[in-house]
Amino acid sequence: MKEKITDEQARHMVELLKKKSVLIKNLSHKLEKYRISGDREMYDKKFRELLEKEEIKVYGKKIE
Repeated sequence: MKEKITDEQARHMVELLKKKSVLIKNLSHKLEKYRISGDREMYDKKFRELLEKEEIKVYGKKIE
């Protein structure tokens, strides 16, 4: 069943995606070796770790 979202919720989701997109651009070079080697498990683990550190560094807290 599809859930309807309000315009405000949609705007909030878009803002979060924009913020995360910028953060990922900042750390993608650190993940390149895992992507090339195909080590998906290590890539996912490192991605979550680096994203959290980058969020704290840029925004002072973890974003939703």
